[in-house]
Amino acid sequence: MSAHSSGSCSSGSSGACSSGSQVNEVWIGDTGATHHMTSDLRNLTIAHPFESSKSITIGNGEGLHIKHIGSAIITPADHTFKLNNVLHVPHLAVNLLSFNKLCKDNHCFIVMDDVDICVQDKASKALLYKGKSNGEGLFLFKTPNLTQPYNHSHTAFIGSAVKSTIWHQRLGHRSPDIVSRMLSQSRITYNNDTSTHMCVDCLSGKMHRLPFSESVSQSVSPFQKIHSDLWGPAPCLSVEGFKFYVTFIDDYTKFVWIYPLINKSDTFSTFVKFYNFVSTQFHILIQSLQTDGGGEFNSKAFQSFLDSKGILHLITCPYTPQQNGVAERKNRHLVETCISLMSAAKFPKPFWFHAVAHSSNLINRMPCKSLLYHSPYFKLFGVLPDLKSLKVFGTACYPYLRPYSHDKLDPRTTMCVFLGYALGYKGVFCYNIEHHKLWMCRHVIHDESTFPFKCPPSPPCASAPSSPSSVAFSTSPSPSPASLPTASISSGHSSMLPVLTSDQLQVVLPCEPVSQPSAAIPALADGGGVSRDASSSSSESSDSMTNGDISNNDLPSDSDNGGLPQELVFVEDQAQAYNNHSMLTRAKNGIVKHKTFQDYCAYSCVVQQGLIDELAYFSGFSAIMDIQDPIEPKSFRAAASIPEWDEAMYEEIDALLKQGTWELVPLPKAKNIVGSKWIYKIKKNPDGSISRYKARLVAQGFSQEKGLDYDETFSPVVRHSTVRLVVALAAMNKWELRQLDVKNAFLHGDLREEVYMVQPQGFVDSKHPDHVCLLKKSLYGLKQAPRAWNEKFTNFLPALGFQFSHYDPSLFVKHSEKGVIILLLYVDDIVITGSDKESIEAVITELSEAFDMKDLGSLSYFLGINVQYKTTGILLSQEKYAKELIAKAGLETCRECVSPCLPHVQLLKNDGNPLANPTLYRSIVGALQYLTFTRPDIAFAVNTVCQFMSTPTDVHFASVKRILRYIQGTLSKRMFYKYGNGVPYINAYCDADWAGEVNHRRSTTGFIVYLAHCPISWQSKKQGSVSRSSTEAEYRALANTTAEISWLRHVLCDLHIRIPAPPLLKCDNLSALALCSNPVFHSRIKHLDNDFHFVRERVQRQDLLLQYVPTEQQTADIFTKGLHSPLFKSHCSNLSLVSPTEIEGRC
Repeated sequence: MSAHSSGSCSSGSSGACSSGSQVNEVWIGDTGATHHMTSDLRNLTIAHPFESSKSITIGNGEGLHIKHIGSAIITPADHTFKLNNVLHVPHLAVNLLSFNKLCKDNHCFIVMDDVDICVQDKASKALLYKGKSNGEGLFLFKTPNLTQPYNHSHTAFIGSAVKSTIWHQRLGHRSPDIVSRMLSQSRITYNNDTSTHMCVDCLSGKMHRLPFSESVSQSVSPFQKIHSDLWGPAPCLSVEGFKFYVTFIDDYTKFVWIYPLINKSDTFSTFVKFYNFVSTQFHILIQSLQTDGGGEFNSKAFQSFLDSKGILHLITCPYTPQQNGVAERKNRHLVETCISLMSAAKFPKPFWFHAVAHSSNLINRMPCKSLLYHSPYFKLFGVLPDLKSLKVFGTACYPYLRPYSHDKLDPRTTMCVFLGYALGYKGVFCYNIEHHKLWMCRHVIHDESTFPFKCPPSPPCASAPSSPSSVAFSTSPSPSPASLPTASISSGHSSMLPVLTSDQLQVVLPCEPVSQPSAAIPALADGGGVSRDASSSSSESSDSMTNGDISNNDLPSDSDNGGLPQELVFVEDQAQAYNNHSMLTRAKNGIVKHKTFQDYCAYSCVVQQGLIDELAYFSGFSAIMDIQDPIEPKSFRAAASIPEWDEAMYEEIDALLKQGTWELVPLPKAKNIVGSKWIYKIKKNPDGSISRYKARLVAQGFSQEKGLDYDETFSPVVRHSTVRLVVALAAMNKWELRQLDVKNAFLHGDLREEVYMVQPQGFVDSKHPDHVCLLKKSLYGLKQAPRAWNEKFTNFLPALGFQFSHYDPSLFVKHSEKGVIILLLYVDDIVITGSDKESIEAVITELSEAFDMKDLGSLSYFLGINVQYKTTGILLSQEKYAKELIAKAGLETCRECVSPCLPHVQLLKNDGNPLANPTLYRSIVGALQYLTFTRPDIAFAVNTVCQFMSTPTDVHFASVKRILRYIQGTLSKRMFYKYGNGVPYINAYCDADWAGEVNHRRSTTGFIVYLAHCPISWQSKKQGSVSRSSTEAEYRALANTTAEISWLRHVLCDLHIRIPAPPLLKCDNLSALALCSNPVFHSRIKHLDNDFHFVRERVQRQDLLLQYVPTEQQTADIFTKGLHSPLFKSHCSNLSLVSPTEIEGRC
């Protein structure tokens, strides 16, 4: 049966007509009924009059009148089924259940035969109902009658019935089904007028996205329509320096090409390259391009190019990525596969683009359901992809490295990591973790059961052959090449299709091939430069690899070099590649000075020349640059899109508001307005790992005017010698060193001046966007901020019983009957130590109540210095700082040297060619000065190169590199302060190198002062004037050292620490010592009158003892001149510079 207009006919199940009606709780399943039908109105839970003229047509052609329509619920078993649009037909003999409507309304399906029937849920396949036929071929659904009788006798109307739209508003804009159900349950009659009513208020409150229908348009040929999308920014830079990649997907074949990008703005040039690639290789023009509305696709240059080529640009609606679903889904597929590959191989995140590139190669070969289980590769090229050469990504591989061996006893291979298939060659990329080198090789043995990044074994006893021309970058330690497993050899003959790279990253230094590549695989004219190695000899080419069952007979042949492994070679000058002259050079002997080119990536683009099999070897990159740490954003715009920096900015704003840093006021007239800026800094742990992301809002103090919004700015900081003195006292007395960190220290300082600042970017008050911030607290960046904080803190300490030292204003001491407490202040870092632990805890508690600070526990990392505690003493190290400095200079893999400077070598001011850009020189030398905090062994060398900061030359820079090479070889050296020996006696060494500085013939002063056995102060400095004799130079050095000793004694006096004996000063010049005791040479050095009386006075008062020391025992000699290696090492041991292994041996 079915509902039709009068006069129509329809086939249906045979149901008898009856004029009577009775309560019937049995429903008969009917496969031909178009609607559920019942003769009893009481079976409906919701009912309203049926206003249409349609009727029910039965088998004999008779039409039955429909009186009501509504909803019903049946529960034939444990599950309840809802029945919508049930027709009330009074003259129907039975209740009919439409199987079609039942499945549609309840999201289920029916399985039945001649005896049994089962109803199951579509999603979960759960069984909802199971029944049997009644023997007559009918399936009966019996359900209890849960509805109350519909009593027509009690219905009454007062006036006309209320319209359903009024009830819709009365009931809070509920849906018509809910309104109808509620009114039917309450037996309220109403007029249904919802068919012509649209409630605008419902739309304003309930409007949502409309469902998307499946796309009916489908391309009929390749490149008729291209889908594209930009992915990124990545959470970290790739090893090549990429942050983004753009995909191009052919709608017909679903083949995907990916291009890595550094900036979004490179999208246009990348599309131009892709367009040229398609038109050249496939002789087809792209007809339409589907993208989102991003600015990278809507630039004027992009639109002009599309218009010139007649390409239709289809753009998604704003905030509707579903319209670009093909590209969005492909990006998801790529990233999911990438994560799976990296998770399986435990790859570091900077290798993400390698994994994405390999993922695209695999996806292009996977059967696709939308392509009737053909692969995109098959749809594009018409041939099945070759899967025989596929290997597990990230597994171990062993390339043939004999051509790179330094001698005949070097190993011929080492364990590497398989990174994919090589560019334009029938080979693979092999990355060595230990030496950070990338080789391209044809002869490779794969071990697909080992993941080098996943389970790195112990360091190897024999290293792999290294070549200084390899591209280097830092990563984790290398696994050892254990025994070669039984594995298959890879010829690199893969069907890897193009992962195209962009040509905006041409390497700055030209990359020239040593031998021309094969003519069968031409490089693009603008592809730039990676090529095969030069020197494969005929004997090497004839070498073959034999290993058990390994066979190379079926490997495809390569070009000239016999498939030997390729290293990526940078050639600074093209002429160097063809040095056919007779001169014997280092290059001809295989000696190449290691060079690193930071922030550059070399690669080229190789495409097919009409051959699909050659195109199959196309990869997308061929060189990798140094791994970079997560970068610190330079602008708010760059940081706002990164969750870590976004969270850090909110934390900073919350802290500022909590401190009451400012209040918003209208913009005053005739007032100087200071700008504001976000500064981003990555805080690191001593091991180099990231501790936290710190965003700091700073005022742009450069716009302040003196006398108007600031006055005094000076703020003292603790001296380095004071820090070492306190650490030495703690070691000698075995005191605990505690560290505190003041959160947003400058915010605690009170401003005396009236300073106005613009609202911080990204956090402008929406109610008062034109207001400015009237600063109540000192803010970072203000010229007076450090002074305001220092005054606030130092004025608070006397309330706790502290007194400041008169000789170092950042040193505070609290002395009581229980003991002494020492406090060091360096801006917002605080170090506390002393003999009374209980009083120290009380001080920390009181400071924490007054200021927002964090107790960091024992001192571990202070001012870039790592503090380690051993059983015998304390170690101070700047290893992390030194490594960063070496990396900044690009000398991570440099050759070490035994001393920081050569003996008897003088640097001339004009020696060599001036540096074109001396910025790097000045930056490195300035950083080296701070490294002398714990490395007195480099003090003289650093003082020497500091004298050429104005106009440095390449010769001076070579001296700087030597210092860095020495540091590279002595990174493990630490300053050692031994526990015990609590007697604080002072002894010192001083020396001078007369006229050792050849440019001005001035002498160099050097001294070192010890507290017990702990070195606490040292200096290497050129004297202020020319000395007429060695005695005069030595006497000046004595005077400088005496002044330093005098200052240290005063500091110790402030700390209430008594020196049991006068300081002992040792010098190796007898004439200078004689001057301190009697005026025998006074007539010849009368111009040194002040220095003479200064030293002599202390000697006569027995405040200073002098002693002669032989030159070979003069420790201060290391601060005045370059020394030969044996003597230099001997003095280094006297400076308490040790390695951790030496400390363990002493323990």
